[in-house]
Amino acid sequence: MNNLTLTCKDSGDFKPHPEGIHPAVCVDVMDLGLVETDFQGVKKMVNKVKVVFESEAKTDDGKPCTVFRSFSASLHPKSNLSTFLSKWRGRPVAPGESINLQQLIGASCTLVISHQKNLAGKTYASIDAVSKPTKKVTASGTYDAAAARQRYADWKAKQAAAPAAPAPVATQPAPAAPAPVKSDAGATHTGQQAAPDFDPEVGF
Repeated sequence: MNNLTLTCKDSGDFKPHPEGIHPAVCVDVMDLGLVETDFQGVKKMVNKVKVVFESEAKTDDGKPCTVFRSFSASLHPKSNLSTFLSKWRGRPVAPGESINLQQLIGASCTLVISHQKNLAGKTYASIDAVSKPTKKVTASGTYDAAAARQRYADWKAKQAAAPAAPAPVATQPAPAAPAPVKSDAGATHTGQQAAPDFDPEVGF
C-alpha cells in the first residue's frame, strides 16, 4: 500500500429524532448489564438500562421515530432514573418503593427532545425532559426488541473479545429482562406503608 492516508467516512444518512415536544410511548426497556463508565477520570462498572420510546413523529419513509435514554439501574433519590420516573408519572419515587421496569412498556408520556453533537461532530437526539402524557399513544408494533437485543449482544461480544475487555463482564451475563429496581433512600423502611395510588393515565 503506497498511500497510507485514510479518510473517516460518514456513518450513513441516519437522521436523529426531530426536536421539540412529542407525545410518545415506551416500547422497550433493555438491561445493558455492566457498562464501564468514566466520570472525572474515575472508571467503574455500572449496571445500566436503556429505555426506548416511539413517538408520533415519522421518518422519511413513514415509519415511527424512536429515541432512547440510558440510565444507571438505581432508584436512589439523586439518581437520574428516579428523577426521570418521578417526572414521568407526576409523583416522586417513595422510599423503599420497588418498580418493575417492564411496566414502563406501553406507558405514554410527553418528551422534550433536542439535538446535540458528540465528539465526532455527529448530531444525535437527546431526551431533555419527560412529563405525564397529554394523550395516549399506542405503539405501532414496528419496533423489533429481539433485533435490538441481538445487535447489543453482538457489540458486547466484540467488546469482550478485545484485550482490554474486563473479565467479570464475560462471566456475568445480563438477565433476559430487567429486574425490579428498588429505591434505597430508606434503608430502614419496613415495607408496611401503603403503596402509592396506581395512576391509570401513566401505567406504573
